[in-house]
Amino acid sequence: MNIPRLVMALLIGLGTLLAASSATDASEIGAGGMQIVRQSSTTQVGQSFELDLQLPGVVTTGDQITVTIHEPVKNEAQFLESTVGENLGGVLTSLGFDLTKLEPDAWGLTTIKLPITDSGAHGIRIARPGVYPISIEMRTANQELIGKVATHLIRMGDVPSRKLRLAVVADLHTSIGHSNSRPASIGEWLGVFGSHLSIPVSVTLHPISVSDDSSSTASAKASSPNLEVVRNSFAPINEASLVAAGLTTEVSSLLEMGSEHLAQFGALAPTTFWVGHGSADETQLDVRWDRGVRDVVVNAASLSPIPAKNPRGPVELLTNSSTLRGLVIDDLAPAQLHDTPSSAAHRLLSHIATIALTDQSNPIMTVALGSSERGPEFADVFLAGIQNLNWLAPIPASAAINTSFLVQDSQPQQFRLRTRLSSTTQDFTDYREALRHLDALRSMVRDEDAKNYDRLSGELLLSLSSDVSQLERRDLWGSIIDLVRLETSLVDIPPDESIQLTSQKASVPFSFQNRAAVPLRVELRIISERLTVEDFDDGESTTLVLDPGVTTHRFRLRALGSGSFPISIELHSPNGGLMIGRAQAALRATTPTGVGLGLTIGAAVFLACWWLIDSRRRKTRRS
Repeated sequence: MNIPRLVMALLIGLGTLLAASSATDASEIGAGGMQIVRQSSTTQVGQSFELDLQLPGVVTTGDQITVTIHEPVKNEAQFLESTVGENLGGVLTSLGFDLTKLEPDAWGLTTIKLPITDSGAHGIRIARPGVYPISIEMRTANQELIGKVATHLIRMGDVPSRKLRLAVVADLHTSIGHSNSRPASIGEWLGVFGSHLSIPVSVTLHPISVSDDSSSTASAKASSPNLEVVRNSFAPINEASLVAAGLTTEVSSLLEMGSEHLAQFGALAPTTFWVGHGSADETQLDVRWDRGVRDVVVNAASLSPIPAKNPRGPVELLTNSSTLRGLVIDDLAPAQLHDTPSSAAHRLLSHIATIALTDQSNPIMTVALGSSERGPEFADVFLAGIQNLNWLAPIPASAAINTSFLVQDSQPQQFRLRTRLSSTTQDFTDYREALRHLDALRSMVRDEDAKNYDRLSGELLLSLSSDVSQLERRDLWGSIIDLVRLETSLVDIPPDESIQLTSQKASVPFSFQNRAAVPLRVELRIISERLTVEDFDDGESTTLVLDPGVTTHRFRLRALGSGSFPISIELHSPNGGLMIGRAQAALRATTPTGVGLGLTIGAAVFLACWWLIDSRRRKTRRS
């Protein structure tokens, strides 16, 4: 026995197991570090089926690979069993290869080629189209099993009279938060789609995921006429939560921004169409119904209860208040521990090919790309395979969803949506306070001086993204409030002082200081029950433009009484949303007002009349 060789293989296999998140079946445990790096997506008579294998450890003399081809699977259930090395069917042929003759490279990569014929001469006889299980075993010279993996050979042939309709959706959302691993860029994804122009793909992304410096490059790659871009918010949001909080204006703004930017990547999907992936529940879909969404693609996890078998075609999705038309993403070809992107993509292709050949119900398949397991490399292999697999009829998801309903008892099949998959209870009090302060600041500055405001406004809006933590939100909202308060504190109002009026009306100067670098608009209010300001249009306030430095304005004051009384001088933002400052002053009116003057004159006339009458009486008495 080759002890070192076997020990190395066991160690590699043990490392693979320890890295896995969960236990799996015996066949996966027995992979022993062997992986399928690449294989032919399809083959036909006159071509060769190629396998690129990653071998564990160092190849030694006597190591062998055995490739066994089995009879084609008869149905989907057998296919799923065959993916884990079970129920493989009868053996068509078994071939052994000496690994030293295959000459693997320094990294343990080797290639096996199997010529395909329909007669058996000069190759492997595979007489009819189908999906053929293949088991691959690696053994030492002493026949000790090192590893075992399973895959499938898709042998092409005559095109069936009715092709399997296939809708592909892709969630390209890239988190704007911190990640332990680098997510795939939008440019990488669009490059993949641009390499397979004939395959329709309905893409969900948020424009915030595309950096400014790469947006032109990314959009240039998205030249496929079959790329359907689902209308979406500029940044990821919990739409139901925001609507429940009364932030419908913000939702509309984010959606409008999103559609405007998404148009550069491809044709926008209809406004009635939305792909929910993993964020669709009853609450979310009711909100989208209110804004016109009628057709949705959801995961099976969004249904209540989760069906034992996913519906393969349009169904009705029910909430308490609406009925929508839906497609359910099919969970095909489950992942395995020894997967590479290529082997996982080929398993999905083989699964779909099996359905195309054996399912007579004329289904519509909906598959999803974009998960961590189904990244750009997976998608590239998968889409290339679809191009080669002429048993399929790829169609846009928005078209697939509007085909005939699946029926049950002569009625469309119906499924209820789960009540809640996402939280809708969030506190936006501090957001509203930040918005109030920021709107107040915007009303104070000229358009040409609003650059800083526009930046802060954009940051405030994007803080509503579901990718932003509550802690990050609170920090941003608080910093905006503090910044606005700092900016508005640069305007000084007159200090407390005494104002003397020597007549009923007088023009009084008021001085203001603007310590900012740009002009600021403010609303001045002079408030007193015994005073009016004749220069104020509405009698209560006026808008001033304060240039940097000290500005003096004169206002005509009219006293409604004599004596001393307090007045309040207030500065507000022009929109009325924020008081900038306030000061108190004492006003002294030392001359009679109109009423007082009238009384004085009346008294003088009375005294004059009394004096005349009294003088006449005296003269009469003397005479």
